[in-house]
Amino acid sequence: MESREELLRQIEKTAHDYERDYHGCARSVYRALQEHLHLGDGSVFMAATPLAGGIAMRGETCGALLGGLLAVGLVTASTDMKDEVTSLNAMVAGFRLYHRFEKAMAGSRCRELQTARFGRFYNLADPADFEMFGQAGGYMVCSDIAGKAARLAAEFILELWEEGKAARLRV
Repeated sequence: MESREELLRQIEKTAHDYERDYHGCARSVYRALQEHLHLGDGSVFMAATPLAGGIAMRGETCGALLGGLLAVGLVTASTDMKDEVTSLNAMVAGFRLYHRFEKAMAGSRCRELQTARFGRFYNLADPADFEMFGQAGGYMVCSDIAGKAARLAAEFILELWEEGKAARLRV
């Protein structure tokens, strides 16, 4: 059986490598969590795809954070619309992960994360900026962020499981 630290390293590396090789921070983080923690299905992975680049390349909330939040939702939320207690608990869990990410990364918006690392924001919806982002090493920087985000989310989910505050969904 692998150690907790080894599992976290594998999740971080998988998310990093998916972002580096295939791009799409939200789906890269989600897929790494899905594979290693056995969460959800392909539907959530597909739904995560347009969240990259700060929600549809808009520079808003970091897609890597959103991928982690999707995984947290899978283990904390309910399919019952009337279950307000579980819904509130899932939102609190999301708030807690968001805060951890924001503290670890010194921000939560793609725009501010890029500016802190590159000295400027690249509008990924603009073809010229998109090309400059790649030339500036954007995918390596975002790969590091995706890896760290996946690790943070995995640590958080493991804590929730240990505390008995989350379902162990297996697919």
